Amino acid sequence: MVESVAFEIYRKSPEHVAGLREISSLWRSEPGGFWTFDHVIEALQRPAVKLFFVCAPGENRWQAAVLVDVGPYSADLLYVYVRPELRRSGIGRIAMSNLFTWLANNPGDQPGSAPKEELLLEVRLSNTPAIAMYESFGMTRVCVRKSYYADGEDGLVFKRKVKS
Repeated sequence: MVESVAFEIYRKSPEHVAGLREISSLWRSEPGGFWTFDHVIEALQRPAVKLFFVCAPGENRWQAAVLVDVGPYSADLLYVYVRPELRRSGIGRIAMSNLFTWLANNPGDQPGSAPKEELLLEVRLSNTPAIAMYESFGMTRVCVRKSYYADGEDGLVFKRKVKS
């Protein structure tokens, strides 16, 4: 189990770009890893899109990454990735818990915006470990999106109030 990690927001520093490039090469090599490094960089051009990463204190090696689109009232979780060797270690739970805390305490970049009310996400129907984690956070299934993914797999839509 993980004892101590840092949850940080991505900045365009050389170290952060290198960390993103390295971890994105890992998720691209796995089934369902549809976000390329360039796609993430392109998404980050929009002020509402935030990238967070988890690493051991004082290290630059990313253990997990979370990409989220923060709207005026809610946020959409775009992508969560945990290194394969660290899955089931609690890193994903730490990332999600920190994301909920950040959303509850940060109004965002838009003038007059408030802390977010809810988080929404889609997940592959076959991704049972992620579904179990989301449900353990009290997220509820909203609907099924038939053939949502490029390979024809259905997606489940989940939501949860940020402050439960």
